[in-house]
Amino acid sequence: MGGTTRRQFLLRGGALAGLLAAGGTAAVLPSRGRADATALSPARRETYTAFMETVVTGPSMRLDASVAPAAAERFAAAYAGWPPERRRDADTVLDALADVAALDPGRRGAELRARARPTTARPDAAERARLELSVRALELAAVVLDPPDSHAIVTV
Repeated sequence: MGGTTRRQFLLRGGALAGLLAAGGTAAVLPSRGRADATALSPARRETYTAFMETVVTGPSMRLDASVAPAAAERFAAAYAGWPPERRRDADTVLDALADVAALDPGRRGAELRARARPTTARPDAAERARLELSVRALELAAVVLDPPDSHAIVTV
């Protein structure tokens, strides 16, 4: 499952949301001299932007969706500095969210919540993979919303 438990992840997030809403300038800049292969693709950036619109307008943050493009810009900067394995993992998550990103904003939140909800007491492998994808998606949101040692909660 990785080094971060769902509970740890859910205890994080939101601290920089106010900074984003206020037009803050905290950004993670990529290393100099990186090839374009490390850049976030335009389609994945659109997916991340749509995902962040849903996250930041959700009940735990209640921010304006207009902060999502700045969040996507900061995410793209962080992504460019990641090792290839981490970028591939982010690509996998964003590719899996592309169909949700194509939904109208009102349906996105409901779909993301449905995907994050177990349907049985003992999920099979496919359901566990779907639930894990939800956690990994929120971890991507935390890249720009969460300082490393905060204890805020991010929900969709």
